[in-house]
Amino acid sequence: MVLSSTVSSIFWWPAKLLAQLLVILYPAVWVFWFVFHSRISHWRTMGKRAYWYACAGWPAIGIPVLYFRRDIFQTRWAMPGSAIATGIIALLLAYRFGSLAARTISRRTLIGLVELEPQKNPQPLMRSGVYRKTRNPIYLTHWLVIFSSAALTGYAANWLLLVVDCFLLPWMIRVEEKELGARYGAEFRAYMQRVPRFFPLSPW
Repeated sequence: MVLSSTVSSIFWWPAKLLAQLLVILYPAVWVFWFVFHSRISHWRTMGKRAYWYACAGWPAIGIPVLYFRRDIFQTRWAMPGSAIATGIIALLLAYRFGSLAARTISRRTLIGLVELEPQKNPQPLMRSGVYRKTRNPIYLTHWLVIFSSAALTGYAANWLLLVVDCFLLPWMIRVEEKELGARYGAEFRAYMQRVPRFFPLSPW
């Protein structure tokens, strides 16, 4: 009994920390994305300074959520064993796709600097590595982590985060596809025909 309780605690506290950090920090990702992409032409005229303006969303959203975190995480549902097992699998898949994406793209691309200054950072269309399996491995990684945090902890706040992400993510992807289509033309349209938008045919 003591051993079982100890093992449960070892897994519970990291899952709890991940779940709460996601709710505190991830909504600012949506805000950052919206600010960045809604007026990308304007931000490009400002160069790297625009990146730091967009990053202001993190403290603006994260600090209030952190302050009210006890109320936000008050509601929690008990998760069945099947949900927890699915959450663990999702987390392992997130690590898989995230690590594969990190091997393929640069850090500058990951944080959006290439998109902000395309003239200074020319980049061919990403079609190698994990990008042969899914056109959006980074978004897929994010979604899997959000899903796993909800399934592992049962926090209502994390399930709400997942629901909102499911509504926003398709829209975000379509907006980016429009921009990539304008940048790469027929090359990107041919790539869209060959590779799934989100869920890959195989994780390996």
